[in-house]
Amino acid sequence: MKASEKEAINVLKRAFKAKELYIYVFTIQDYFADETDQLAIDNPNMEDYLNDVIPEFTESYDETKKDIWLNDLKKIIKKAETLIKK
Repeated sequence: MKASEKEAINVLKRAFKAKELYIYVFTIQDYFADETDQLAIDNPNMEDYLNDVIPEFTESYDETKKDIWLNDLKKIIKKAETLIKK
């Protein structure tokens, strides 16, 4: 796993430990808006997938439904991990 792939997954996984998830949602949104240049080089398929789903996904965050949101995030992480070249 390349460092850029690992970092992208880690950014998403840290949501499960965030004390204030509604604030961390913006961290995820900002990361995938600004910090994925290396990921685009290392794994363009993964970068395309995450940049397609993350904006709408983060905008759909609803504090009253955060368990559902986190469950959907698990699915996104799982899909992203399948796109990592071994």
